[in-house]
Amino acid sequence: MIITLASSKGGVGKSTTTASLAGAFAHAGQRVHIIDLDNNSTVSRWLAEARRCSPRLSVSAADPQELTEHLIEVGRRYAPNVTLIDIAGTYERALTVAIARAHLTIIPAGPLEADLFEAARVARHIRSVFQAFGREPLYRLLLTRVHPLGSHAQAHALAEIGRLRLPAFETMIFHRAAYMEIGLSGLTPHYADRSRATVAKAVAELDAVCAEIRALVDATPAARAKGVA
Repeated sequence: MIITLASSKGGVGKSTTTASLAGAFAHAGQRVHIIDLDNNSTVSRWLAEARRCSPRLSVSAADPQELTEHLIEVGRRYAPNVTLIDIAGTYERALTVAIARAHLTIIPAGPLEADLFEAARVARHIRSVFQAFGREPLYRLLLTRVHPLGSHAQAHALAEIGRLRLPAFETMIFHRAAYMEIGLSGLTPHYADRSRATVAKAVAELDAVCAEIRALVDATPAARAKGVA
């Protein structure tokens, strides 16, 4: 399963979500590989010693212009069950390739007008890519950095998602210290100290997102034809 995390806007939690979901899948027993195409190599820095989390988790940085070749090499070398692609935050050829190769594209966005505007733009790009191939796209907006205390702004954000007709995960990722600490500790929430409330809540959120991902991918026609669902 290939999952692309796509947004051309910085500050939406794309790298944080990539690392966190990778840890969740690895903790569930999956072999997971992250392809870091971000210009800042954020995930590669954070998880430079990915085996501190799990021997099932690996990371590689790649030239965005050589994504197709890199995917082939990753499959040969690591044989992952799950590959997560953290795409660079700009529109370029690699974004189109990453979207076309993905079984699911996740669009992280905060509850802000600018983030949702950009999410809608990415969604249009996804639809145009799949239309060119005569296929139906599978993508979901993932609301990130949500304040634990509900607000009018958050309510407006949810209404805007509905107005834009953006398909979204039911689970939201809240603004928690557990996510902010990944870059400092090198540990994703599933491998951090779960006795801390912030970590336990983050783990529950991530497990819920992973369950939604599995249900979405398993329900696709290709998955049903293989008897996966």
